[in-house]
Amino acid sequence: MARITLRLPEDLHRCLHLESQRTGSSLNQVIVAALKDALARAGAPEQSESSRMERVRHIRRILGDLAVEVDMRHFPPHLRPSEDLADTDTLRQSMPALDPPLSATIIADREDRV
Repeated sequence: MARITLRLPEDLHRCLHLESQRTGSSLNQVIVAALKDALARAGAPEQSESSRMERVRHIRRILGDLAVEVDMRHFPPHLRPSEDLADTDTLRQSMPALDPPLSATIIADREDRV
């Protein structure tokens, strides 16, 4: 494990310290977690197309028949098809749809409790 000396502005140090108190973590743990998150977000757009598609396939396997419609706004930007993708409709049409819709199934299931 490496050690570094880091100079921080007072207000940033105060925010990090408050976060460490709020979460019950050490200041070091808060800083390391923030750096990991920042690096993960920074690295996401650079993923290869095949890597993104594999993540989409993985999500679809997990969701199975739960997905009725796809609203691309709910996907992280790196998982959304680009606007110039010619076959966005093909992707949307390939998503599973429930018959009856999940909402109707839930309502029917809860009727005895309402």
